[in-house]
Amino acid sequence: MKRGLFVLAHGSKAKEADDILKEIIAMLEERNKEEFPLLGFGSLQISKPSFHEGIDELVNKGAEEIVIVPMFLFQGNHIKYDIPEELDQVKEKYPAIKFIMAKHIGADRRVAEIVKERGKEALALTF
Repeated sequence: MKRGLFVLAHGSKAKEADDILKEIIAMLEERNKEEFPLLGFGSLQISKPSFHEGIDELVNKGAEEIVIVPMFLFQGNHIKYDIPEELDQVKEKYPAIKFIMAKHIGADRRVAEIVKERGKEALALTF
C-alpha cells in the first residue's frame, strides 16, 4: 500500500510562513522514505496549495493511505471543527483512500526543548 504523509498548516498572508513550511517538508523528505514514501502538504487557509489541492496531489502520486498531521499547537476551532469538515469532504471525494488523522502538535517535550534552545541562542547573542 502506498502511504503518504500530509502536513497540514494553518496558512498565512506572510510569504515567510510558506517558506518555513517548505523547509520543513524538505527536512521530512530527507528522513522519511521508509514509513512515508509519499509526502504532501497544504494549508487550511490563504496559502497554496490548499488542503484539497495538496490531497489531490498526493492521490495523483498514487497514495492509497494518507496520514494527515495538523501542524497546530492548540486544539482550537480548526482542530475541533474545520479540519474534520474538510476531511469529510476528501473522504467523500476519494472513498477508496484510507485517511488517518494524527494528533495536532500540542504540548510536547520536543517543543519545550526547542523553546529552551531558542532561549539559549538568544542569551548567546547578548554577550
